[in-house]
Amino acid sequence: MSFPGAYRPRASACPGLFRIVPARDGGICRIKIPLGRLSEAQCRAVADAAARFGSGIIEITNRANLQIRGIAPAQTAAVAEALVGAELGPDRPDGDDIRNVMVSPTAGIDAGQVIDTRMLAEALLDRVQGDDSCRALSPKFSFLIDGGEDVAVVDHPHDIWVSSLDSDRLAIGFAGCPPVEAGDGPPAGTIRKDDLGEVIVAAAAVFHEMADGPAITRLRHLFAAGSYDAFLRRLELGPAIVGWRRRPAKSRPVGIFPQRDGLAYVGAIPPLGRLTPEMLLAAAETASRHGVDELRLTPWQGMLLPSVREPDAAIASLERFGFVCDPNTSLAGLIVCAGSPGCASGLADVKADALVLAPMLPRGKRTVHVSGCAKSCASPAAADSTLVAAGSGRYNVYAKSTDAGAGRFGRLLARQVTVGEAGRVLKDIP
Repeated sequence: MSFPGAYRPRASACPGLFRIVPARDGGICRIKIPLGRLSEAQCRAVADAAARFGSGIIEITNRANLQIRGIAPAQTAAVAEALVGAELGPDRPDGDDIRNVMVSPTAGIDAGQVIDTRMLAEALLDRVQGDDSCRALSPKFSFLIDGGEDVAVVDHPHDIWVSSLDSDRLAIGFAGCPPVEAGDGPPAGTIRKDDLGEVIVAAAAVFHEMADGPAITRLRHLFAAGSYDAFLRRLELGPAIVGWRRRPAKSRPVGIFPQRDGLAYVGAIPPLGRLTPEMLLAAAETASRHGVDELRLTPWQGMLLPSVREPDAAIASLERFGFVCDPNTSLAGLIVCAGSPGCASGLADVKADALVLAPMLPRGKRTVHVSGCAKSCASPAAADSTLVAAGSGRYNVYAKSTDAGAGRFGRLLARQVTVGEAGRVLKDIP
């Protein structure tokens, strides 16, 4: 597919391949990676584009995509053309925004999966790009296909989610997540796996018919106006399974893990979710040396090397280039946004502050989210602990809690403290 020079993407604050959105540190190009999978050649193309046209900063997003930062206005067409040439673009230019189909990073290799979701997700990607109603949806409108894997994003809200019940049936829900805890709401209904594309296209059409005004861009906006029941009646879903819960899933895979075929996959995280071109090339070369033909990005700002025969050697190679491969280190659990150097909403330089905080944190598999503002762009779900910037070098500190009255980040532990004071507060959490 050649770069469509005449194509003009619609206005949006959400970056895309053909829509470079300005930020404090330059333009942002978001590359939507189908199923989070990258070939070695595609890694080389992204690394080259970041070095030639951007600042050299590559970010892994919480939807398992990539972002190149620091792109000058004169380079916007060149970066898009280079990435399209590496087969990182959509089937058609106006289909880029809707390529928000998330699967588990361990799809197809996960020991606990009910189904292999890869073919289903690929078919859905093709279907939504070819449908007028789907292409007209917001760039933030997203889908989750959950195959019941041990490693899965079941706490990340999506406009439409499906979760495997057996080899043929899917539970389906809207504007939320698969239910896991006792108090979670039930699925909206059930569908046959083979009907997924038809149901998604129908849901998009019904959404557009019911949406009243430009402010309603997501299903949660529609339902806030009291339209949930009417929306479901239009879709004619199969009955919901009362009391069904998706079993809890693991997240942030870092280290060595067994696959369903007896091999192993290796999970690694670049510190604070940022790669240099050299790091991305090193990861691709490590995968190639170990006979791996793809890298898989994770929605926890990390990556996987699947089907590795010598995982210890792969880990050693990745660590030499700065990747975090020990799940118990504090850097493995840090979630950080761009902060004030890159984002106008950021109130603090959270990347720099997180590096100061990291040595103060105890070892263990605990997540700590350092957010530049209350929007919490880097982590849709509450982390074990959260620091929300209240100004330069000042943070409000929270601990995750399900207690009545707790806010979205949990229970407030401290207000307007320095990074050092926050570190001491977090040390005292049992």
